Amino acid sequence: MIEERGVLVAGDMLSDVLIPMLDLNDTADPIEDYLAALRLLEGAAGDVDVLIPGHGSIGGSDQVPARIDQDRAYVHALRDVDVLSDPRIGPSAKDGWDWVAGVHEGQLHRLALRRERDGTPG
Repeated sequence: MIEERGVLVAGDMLSDVLIPMLDLNDTADPIEDYLAALRLLEGAAGDVDVLIPGHGSIGGSDQVPARIDQDRAYVHALRDVDVLSDPRIGPSAKDGWDWVAGVHEGQLHRLALRRERDGTPG
Protein backbone atom coordinates (compact mmCIF):
# COMPACT_ATOMS: atom_id res chain seq x y z
CA MET A 1 0.00 0.00 0.00
CA ILE A 2 1.19 3.49 -0.82
CA GLU A 3 -0.43 5.09 2.21
CA GLU A 4 0.33 8.73 1.51
CA ARG A 5 -1.43 8.38 -1.86
CA GLY A 6 -4.29 6.09 -0.81
CA VAL A 7 -3.24 3.46 -3.35
CA LEU A 8 -3.51 -0.27 -2.71
CA VAL A 9 -1.43 -2.40 -5.07
CA ALA A 10 -3.01 -5.80 -4.56
CA GLY A 11 -0.81 -8.04 -6.72
CA ASP A 12 -2.74 -11.16 -7.72
CA MET A 13 -5.56 -10.41 -5.30
CA LEU A 14 -8.80 -8.44 -5.72
CA SER A 15 -9.00 -8.87 -9.48
CA ASP A 16 -12.22 -8.42 -11.40
CA VAL A 17 -11.12 -11.05 -13.94
CA LEU A 18 -8.92 -13.55 -12.08
CA ILE A 19 -10.12 -15.79 -9.24
CA PRO A 20 -8.07 -16.30 -6.08
CA MET A 21 -5.30 -18.74 -6.87
CA LEU A 22 -4.40 -20.70 -3.77
CA ASP A 23 -0.95 -22.02 -2.92
CA LEU A 24 -1.83 -25.71 -2.99
CA ASN A 25 1.78 -26.92 -2.94
CA ASP A 26 3.58 -25.56 0.07
CA THR A 27 1.03 -24.61 2.70
CA ALA A 28 -0.82 -26.61 5.32
CA ASP A 29 -4.03 -24.58 5.02
CA PRO A 30 -4.14 -22.61 1.76
CA ILE A 31 -7.76 -21.56 2.27
CA GLU A 32 -7.16 -20.06 5.71
CA ASP A 33 -3.95 -18.42 4.45
CA TYR A 34 -5.89 -16.68 1.68
CA LEU A 35 -8.68 -15.64 4.05
CA ALA A 36 -6.06 -14.21 6.44
CA ALA A 37 -4.55 -12.20 3.58
CA LEU A 38 -8.00 -10.85 2.70
CA ARG A 39 -8.47 -9.78 6.34
CA LEU A 40 -5.18 -7.85 6.14
CA LEU A 41 -6.32 -6.08 2.99
CA GLU A 42 -9.68 -5.39 4.59
CA GLY A 43 -7.90 -3.75 7.51
CA ALA A 44 -6.19 -1.33 5.14
CA ALA A 45 -9.24 -0.75 2.92
CA GLY A 46 -10.57 2.25 4.82
CA ASP A 47 -7.71 4.45 3.63
CA VAL A 48 -7.78 3.34 -0.01
CA ASP A 49 -8.80 5.66 -2.83
CA VAL A 50 -7.46 3.55 -5.72
CA LEU A 51 -7.09 -0.23 -6.05
CA ILE A 52 -4.55 -1.59 -8.51
CA PRO A 53 -4.74 -5.36 -8.97
CA GLY A 54 -2.06 -7.26 -10.85
CA HIS A 55 -4.68 -8.38 -13.38
CA GLY A 56 -7.89 -6.72 -14.51
CA SER A 57 -9.18 -3.23 -14.05
CA ILE A 58 -8.26 -0.55 -11.57
CA GLY A 59 -10.97 0.25 -9.06
CA GLY A 60 -11.97 3.11 -6.83
CA SER A 61 -12.51 3.02 -3.09
CA ASP A 62 -15.98 1.51 -3.57
CA GLN A 63 -14.48 -1.49 -5.39
CA VAL A 64 -12.19 -2.56 -2.55
CA PRO A 65 -14.86 -4.00 -0.21
CA ALA A 66 -16.79 -5.45 -3.16
CA ARG A 67 -13.75 -7.28 -4.48
CA ILE A 68 -12.76 -8.49 -1.01
CA ASP A 69 -16.29 -9.87 -0.61
CA GLN A 70 -16.14 -11.53 -4.03
CA ASP A 71 -12.77 -13.18 -3.31
CA ARG A 72 -13.95 -14.27 0.14
CA ALA A 73 -17.13 -15.79 -1.32
CA TYR A 74 -15.05 -17.68 -3.87
CA VAL A 75 -12.68 -19.09 -1.22
CA HIS A 76 -15.57 -19.98 1.11
CA ALA A 77 -17.27 -21.84 -1.77
CA LEU A 78 -14.06 -23.81 -2.37
CA ARG A 79 -13.75 -24.57 1.34
CA ASP A 80 -17.37 -25.58 1.76
CA VAL A 81 -17.61 -27.35 -1.62
CA ASP A 82 -20.58 -25.11 -2.45
CA VAL A 83 -22.11 -24.26 -5.77
CA LEU A 84 -20.25 -21.25 -7.04
CA SER A 85 -21.68 -18.24 -8.81
CA ASP A 86 -18.78 -16.03 -9.80
CA PRO A 87 -18.78 -13.75 -12.86
CA ARG A 88 -15.08 -14.44 -13.40
CA ILE A 89 -15.86 -18.07 -14.30
CA GLY A 90 -17.95 -19.43 -17.14
CA PRO A 91 -19.93 -17.59 -19.79
CA SER A 92 -19.93 -14.31 -17.87
CA ALA A 93 -16.11 -14.13 -17.83
CA LYS A 94 -14.66 -11.14 -19.64
CA ASP A 95 -13.38 -11.74 -23.17
CA GLY A 96 -10.00 -13.45 -23.13
CA TRP A 97 -10.39 -14.69 -19.55
CA ASP A 98 -12.37 -17.87 -20.26
CA TRP A 99 -9.31 -19.96 -19.26
CA VAL A 100 -9.94 -18.97 -15.61
CA ALA A 101 -12.63 -21.67 -15.48
CA GLY A 102 -9.87 -24.25 -16.00
CA VAL A 103 -7.91 -22.81 -13.09
CA HIS A 104 -11.04 -23.10 -10.97
CA GLU A 105 -11.58 -26.73 -11.98
CA GLY A 106 -7.94 -27.50 -11.20
CA GLN A 107 -8.24 -25.98 -7.74
CA LEU A 108 -11.42 -27.95 -7.04
CA HIS A 109 -9.67 -31.16 -8.07
CA ARG A 110 -6.51 -30.52 -6.05
CA LEU A 111 -8.49 -29.55 -2.95
CA ALA A 112 -10.55 -32.73 -3.28
CA LEU A 113 -7.35 -34.76 -3.44
CA ARG A 114 -6.01 -32.97 -0.33
CA ARG A 115 -9.25 -33.70 1.54
CA GLU A 116 -9.10 -37.34 0.55
CA ARG A 117 -5.43 -37.62 1.53
CA ASP A 118 -5.88 -35.81 4.83
CA GLY A 119 -9.23 -37.38 5.65
CA THR A 120 -10.89 -34.00 6.11
CA PRO A 121 -14.59 -33.47 5.41
CA GLY A 122 -16.00 -31.71 2.41
